[in-house]
Amino acid sequence: MRPFGDPTPGRHGRLTFNPLVQLHPFYSVILPLMTYALNGWPFGWAFCPVDPTRFKRPLRDNALTSLAGPAVNFAVVLVCVGALWVPMLTPPGMFNRTVFYLVGKWNLILAVFNLMPLPGLDGYDVWRVFLPLSMRMPLDNFRKMGFLPLVLAIFVGSEIFGGFLMDPLIGAYRYLLPSGFRLS
Repeated sequence: MRPFGDPTPGRHGRLTFNPLVQLHPFYSVILPLMTYALNGWPFGWAFCPVDPTRFKRPLRDNALTSLAGPAVNFAVVLVCVGALWVPMLTPPGMFNRTVFYLVGKWNLILAVFNLMPLPGLDGYDVWRVFLPLSMRMPLDNFRKMGFLPLVLAIFVGSEIFGGFLMDPLIGAYRYLLPSGFRLS
């Protein structure tokens, strides 16, 4: 299978339903442990290598490919919220109720965060389509510095993200839950 004509994910063994092949020792294990120790919440990521130059329509196809991760996050949110609406599946006091709640909450946070238009996040590739070439080129050069600028932005911007987006986001998530929902 060649998503949009790019054979790269298949060559790296990433076209599978096994999520473990997407994990990276630093970005998926060490970084979440470090951010949890420093900020009190874990942050890490997994990724699938793609080569946009192999796409049939590089700008559009890269944007659509970048939407895949957040789309899966939103799908997980819907599944978890749906499970919380089934009383026999998630009765009060049961461990799985807490798991569905937390998995849904963190997937919503990850989806929204990942859609932010910062180089290194999927949101940049989505919004990149709408940028003029004069803006796209310097931002692409910034992205070539690797994930260091993104990691710095995460540490510096965590207060902004936490204060500006987190409360409304959690409020919206709780709005989707059954009325009177409590974990215990």
